[in-house]
Amino acid sequence: MKKNILLLFLAFMTLGVYAQEAAETVQPEEPKPLFKYPQAPDTITSFQDRANYVIARFWNEFDVSKQVKDGVAFEKAFSDYVEFFPHAHKNIVINSIRNLMNKAQSNKTNFLLIGMLAEKYLYSPRAVFASDEAYLPFAEAVVKNKSMKKEVREYYRKQIERINQNMLGAACPDIQVTDTDGNKSHLSELLSDKMTLLFFNDGECSNCALDRIKLSTSVHLNKLISEGNLKIICIAPKKYSDDWAADAKTWADNWTVVASDDAYKVFDVRIAPAIFIINDQKKIADKNVPVSVLTR
Repeated sequence: MKKNILLLFLAFMTLGVYAQEAAETVQPEEPKPLFKYPQAPDTITSFQDRANYVIARFWNEFDVSKQVKDGVAFEKAFSDYVEFFPHAHKNIVINSIRNLMNKAQSNKTNFLLIGMLAEKYLYSPRAVFASDEAYLPFAEAVVKNKSMKKEVREYYRKQIERINQNMLGAACPDIQVTDTDGNKSHLSELLSDKMTLLFFNDGECSNCALDRIKLSTSVHLNKLISEGNLKIICIAPKKYSDDWAADAKTWADNWTVVASDDAYKVFDVRIAPAIFIINDQKKIADKNVPVSVLTR
């Protein structure tokens, strides 16, 4: 049983991207609902209150302790469940998640499946509703479940650690970095007293070069830099090398360009390339912002 669960976990992590790509090209028939969803009575008129009602009772008609037989239909139900999250009160959502995980923990396969679906729909780069607050109760439940394999629990533990270090409003994490001349320093020493964009760009991904050009040629951003109101720090998530330095020196002369192989261990980067916005108090104002959002 444990071996099967681990194989399920590894298969989901490895094949998730391919499954997503296939879903974009092949549109399967909509699966039949796995169970009847709750409906808020007409006496509840507030949109949030109606969402609260549904979220609190969503899984009442389905026993998550029994083996899921139709994985496609179950995923559709989970996706529908998540769609209510943005409209319901945070505490209602979190309590619902905890109740779901408590009921599912007696079935290891279902329990892990729910954890993986939560990652897909709440945490992954293509999440339907990216939400650290909603994802954490799922990940925490997996870590606390001692019947899960050590490797699985450690995988989610590292996610939790990165999420907690990168919450909006948290102090910008500090890492050691090396600039293009081989000089070492700490990121905290380089942050601006105004606003800083941390541009995570490994120089090798398919969109990295294009996004560097977009960012470096933005009239608006260059104006903010020249006025002293903005600083761009480009971080390559790798060890310093002479080859990297020679290439990085050509990127932009008004950026600070550094390398650090600790970048992705500490920063919760989910897309590549990505931008973290650090405010004048050196706290995270936003994260995983696509370059296109800032260069429109």
